[in-house]
Amino acid sequence: MNFFKISHPKAKLGRGACRLRDSIFFKCFALNKIEDSPSASPAAVFLLVLVFSFYSLVPLFAASDLPKEEEGRAPVQVHGDTVEYFHEEEKVVGTGHVSIDYEGATLTADKVTVYMKTKLAVAEGNVVLTQKGSVYKGSRAEYNFEKKAGNVSGMDGFIDPSFYGKAQKIEKISEGHYRATGGYVTTCCGDSPFYKIQAQQVDIYPEKKVVIKNALVLVKGVPIFYIPYYVQPLFDFERFPVQVVPGKNQEWGSFILSKWRYNLMDTPAVKSRGNILLDYRARRSVGVGVENYYRTDALGRGAFKFYSAEDREPPDGVETPRDRTQWRHQAALGESTTLITEINKLSDATVIKDFFFREEYEKNAFPDNYASLITARPEYTFSVLHRQRFDDFFSVVERAPELRFDTHNRQFAETPFYLRQEVQFSNLKKQFANSDEGLDTLRLDANHTLTYAGHLGAVSVAPHLGTRQTYYSREIVGDRSLWRGTFDPGVDLSTRFYRVYDVYVKKFGLDYNQLRHTFTPTVSYDWRPSPTVSRTLLQQFDALDAIDKRNILRFNFENKLHAKEHAKDGTLVARQIARIIPSFGVDLHTGRLEDVAIDAELRPYSWLGLEADATYDAQAHDVDTANFDFYLGKTENFRLAVGQRYVQDQSSQTTGQVNWRLSPDLEIKVYERYEFQTRESKEFEFMISRAFSCVIVDFTYNHGDGDTFYFVFRLKGFPKASFSLNQSYNRPKSDDPTRPSMFSI
Repeated sequence: MNFFKISHPKAKLGRGACRLRDSIFFKCFALNKIEDSPSASPAAVFLLVLVFSFYSLVPLFAASDLPKEEEGRAPVQVHGDTVEYFHEEEKVVGTGHVSIDYEGATLTADKVTVYMKTKLAVAEGNVVLTQKGSVYKGSRAEYNFEKKAGNVSGMDGFIDPSFYGKAQKIEKISEGHYRATGGYVTTCCGDSPFYKIQAQQVDIYPEKKVVIKNALVLVKGVPIFYIPYYVQPLFDFERFPVQVVPGKNQEWGSFILSKWRYNLMDTPAVKSRGNILLDYRARRSVGVGVENYYRTDALGRGAFKFYSAEDREPPDGVETPRDRTQWRHQAALGESTTLITEINKLSDATVIKDFFFREEYEKNAFPDNYASLITARPEYTFSVLHRQRFDDFFSVVERAPELRFDTHNRQFAETPFYLRQEVQFSNLKKQFANSDEGLDTLRLDANHTLTYAGHLGAVSVAPHLGTRQTYYSREIVGDRSLWRGTFDPGVDLSTRFYRVYDVYVKKFGLDYNQLRHTFTPTVSYDWRPSPTVSRTLLQQFDALDAIDKRNILRFNFENKLHAKEHAKDGTLVARQIARIIPSFGVDLHTGRLEDVAIDAELRPYSWLGLEADATYDAQAHDVDTANFDFYLGKTENFRLAVGQRYVQDQSSQTTGQVNWRLSPDLEIKVYERYEFQTRESKEFEFMISRAFSCVIVDFTYNHGDGDTFYFVFRLKGFPKASFSLNQSYNRPKSDDPTRPSMFSI
């Protein structure tokens, strides 16, 4: 097989192009490795530039048994000032601005020599590979077609969007295994980067992982971290493997929090990764921990967390060390059955509050211990729940176990009747904190509801009849068992009216093309006589035990306003711009108003909205609760949110947050939560974020129970932070799923 279709023993093409057909070069490009190379992304954490550098250069020289040109492959184009074929020496030499173009990739060099007998190709002098926005440079590249091995010397490169690296040598050890020696990677450009990760040896397995040993993280040439062993799978993590947060507050004093990422296993069937936590708090001492997240095809997914801290100033009665252990797991057992379990073991009641206040305590102050098995089918749902207390400093209602069977609403043949059945068995035990006393009972509850779905003209009429029978093995005092029976008849009526208004608004940035008003009134009546057993004779575990008589008439009036707006493609689409729902109930036994409430939303623009809800206490003639939220975020450069929270005789708080991007490299955030009843600021936080050439520095000052300040250092290539220490505005309602959250920091 010839490299060129040239019959003359010595041919010379001046400043021309030579087509390499039916040749090693042609077969190389048929590999399509250029096209399939991993794209540059934040997934490339450690020395990823080295992966792409050699992995992308090799296909320009490699050979294997691949389809030939007649199968639709484009020929390889070799350009140069001079391209010569030496028959006696069995070599091809291209000199002077030599370039090879193929499928979006371009290799240039001062000289390219191919030795046909030894199957060795050599590119020399200013070797440059450009591909998909990435540029790789080296002084010399070699590849042996027969051995399928090669190396690149003096390599440096840039991978879009922001990865840079250098290596003394990159060689192919075997198929799918490359090794770089004497190299580093960084997200900072220039010959003197702000930081770099340097290692003597890096083993690269394209599209799988990078294994790095004995690596140093250097900042301004000064080594600050040593990483003895690290495995980085080649998928997106978004975060830098090491993050350190220094700061100071009243409870901890000066502190340094750090997370070190690791990857324990990465196979198609099993994935396991996590963080090593190493913290120092001047007033608390040292804390260490691990967070491991796993996913398996056979057993499901979950997380294991452990943390232990020496505490110089523990709360009264608490011993040190203080620790927490958590295990959460979820597994699919068949198509419709799911197992969920969570176990928490704490050394004391405040360990999470003291060490993980913002990350965990504010979201879940009392960790749970349970195992739940749920089978959900279209006809029914069956669940088994086992909840148990592990720590005696919490009050817990144990359910060991609780079984529940729910048939949903089932239609009888083609009739308008529907039946729902709910059966629940519970072994209940209420354990009080730091006490041996408690309550316990066996409870069996059966609830049956029959509903008729009918119409009276445009009015939907749904009368229903329910009966509930509940067995208790013990009453509130003594061991006497009880049966309680209730009877629940009622009816629901609803209808809908709408009207379209030919209103067109083209001012102030509005684009309204007709308005549609929908009015849906609903009336519900529920009556229940006194149960056969008074709730005062029953132990109270949950709402089921508090059932009492009722005679309630409820009214609900839903109003929605939609407008048609032009989408980007010019079509008209409907968007809800207003929603108001007043509602109230009347207790027909007493004649009093109950559950008086209003819920309202106004969104004149997609980027501006108001939300409000309130409940009214008719007996006290006062507002019971009220929430109001205003949000504004037309651009990413400025976002504003203000909210009011009111609870009768307890609190009246105003919360606000402003995010303002002053320039592409500078952003500030101000957060304030003010309590009007006590006339004091409950929490104030200021954050300034400054981006430098390749580093983002966040400085945060927080004033709450004390003064806290800390620094977070992030890399532009890895902008996601490992810690959730800062405060942010939270709206009381869940966001519209079609609208992205505006206040995540």
